[in-house]
Amino acid sequence: MAAPALPKMMLGFVVRRCTVALGHAPSPKEFAAWANAQHDGGQSACIFGRPISEREAALILRHPERPVSARSAAPHEQVANGNVRPTGNVVSFEYAAKRRTLNRRRGR
Repeated sequence: MAAPALPKMMLGFVVRRCTVALGHAPSPKEFAAWANAQHDGGQSACIFGRPISEREAALILRHPERPVSARSAAPHEQVANGNVRPTGNVVSFEYAAKRRTLNRRRGR
């Protein structure tokens, strides 16, 4: 029997957790250090399952909308079926861009 699939969340939520922990938006170096030094049940753990480099951290910071599997995804952070749910403060970029274009055409 296959293990149930882990829930997905956008990388932006992981970056936001780091931002809250640091008190400011992280640099790639700070993000890599934070992601590689998490604790799970009193043991050291890497948030992505393995250590990430500064280069990988920079890539993550450039693509916050990318969904990733995450054991710790809270219900409000989860992405349903690989699609961003337009609830709370998470809105599909495509939807927002279309809405903005329509509002411009209407003179709003």
